[in-house]
Parts: sequence; structure tokens; C-alpha cells
Amino acid sequence: MFRTSDLARVAVSEFRRGLEGLTAEEAATRLPKADGTTMNAIAWSVQHIAQHWSNARWAATGAPGSVPPAPSDGTPPSWQDALAYLDSATSDLSWIDETSDEQFAAIPSFSQRESTGTFLGRAIFHTWFHTGEINAVRQMLGHPEIMFVGAAGGELAWVPSRGVER
Repeated sequence: MFRTSDLARVAVSEFRRGLEGLTAEEAATRLPKADGTTMNAIAWSVQHIAQHWSNARWAATGAPGSVPPAPSDGTPPSWQDALAYLDSATSDLSWIDETSDEQFAAIPSFSQRESTGTFLGRAIFHTWFHTGEINAVRQMLGHPEIMFVGAAGGELAWVPSRGVER
């Protein structure tokens, strides 16, 4: 099996890889979709994902999140602010390994619908969703495609579920 903390670290690492080489102007761009609406600006997605991670840590540790929600009208935050939010929410994910099974099974007061562990899973999956979205926007802006998933930098290793090496 894979450790949840390793899956989280790889998801965040791949998300960050998609931000490399972008300018503040590109990160604020909202490109048109076929239906006449616009895609999320990358800066908006960055703050949005940062809030998910901040809230997941809040659910696990009880320390209130520090990242405000991305604007509901889709207005992108400044690129510097979005990156700072992401850094504050994801630079230290050690809380995942420090959280007990009982804490992960608990339902946080602000959620009322899913356990802390499920909330963390949602943050991981949601990060991958926006990683793909950012890759598409990057290409539309003229950047080369990023071939996800990368090498995972030695961060992801299979751990036997029954303690037996294979």
C-alpha cells in the first residue's frame, strides 16, 4: 500500500511542478471555454488548493486554517499571494504522519459530513484535478506539456500492508 503522507507529498510536488516558469500575468489569465465561460485562472486554483490543504490540517490538528477561500467570482488573487498561501499550507505536511487513526476517523466541526481522513483524501484528489487543469491552461498559454506524473523523486514507495517485504 502507499502511505497517505507520501501520496499527499507527491500530489503537492506535482502540483508545484505545474507552476514552474509561469509569470504573474499568465497566472492571472482566464481563458475562454467553448461554452462562453472562462477557465479558472492558475492563481485562483493555487489559492483554492492551498485552502483545501489548510483546512485539512485544521481538521486533523484543530489549528484553524490560515488561507482564505479563493474569490467565489473567480477573480484571481495576486500571484505572490497565491504562492505564499500554497507555501504556508503545504510546506510542512508532517502533521499527516502525526495524526492518529482516531483523529482521522473524527468528523471536524466545520465539515459535518465527512471524516478528517476523507477530507484529506479529498484534498489529495482535488490537488490532482487542478494539476491537470493547470497543465491544460499552461499549454493554451504556449508552455510545453508537462508529462504528469513525474518520477516522484523517490518520495513514493510501496509499503507492504502486512509488514512483509516483496
